[in-house]
Amino acid sequence: MRTTSSASTLRPDSGIGPVWTEKFRLGFDPAAFLENAGVGKTVVKLKRKEPVFSQGDPADAVFFIQKGHVRLTFVSQNGEEAPIALFGAGDFIGEECIVSAYPTRMASAAALMECTALRIDRKELLRVLHEEPAFSDRFVCSLLARSARFEADLVD
Repeated sequence: MRTTSSASTLRPDSGIGPVWTEKFRLGFDPAAFLENAGVGKTVVKLKRKEPVFSQGDPADAVFFIQKGHVRLTFVSQNGEEAPIALFGAGDFIGEECIVSAYPTRMASAAALMECTALRIDRKELLRVLHEEPAFSDRFVCSLLARSARFEADLVD
């Protein structure tokens, strides 16, 4: 099982580079976008062991974990559950929703403790990815950082 956390690497002052800093100053604040409910966004409060989404559910939103930890698992056709990763505050989960080739969830996610997440509808996520470079940078950096951590875990 892999543990990920990208919150500390995604702040505008984190040294990601001048592109992030310049785009951050243009007026759109990704942090503010990820804090509050709004059009196409809902704050979800989860109790311990409560599912965020289940394998086979429609992949219609991404979740940004604001507080707490979430465990991602996969259930095989034999019914065996395998842990995939742990995620914490500042991580995105369910990003497969942006790929139309995956209309349903390939894994399940559940809160390990009381958890708060921002549910962003697929349509709103695609809009902000296309219209707001600062958010796009944050989202892509988050996914790339997670991928690099997974690869490092495989090498170890």
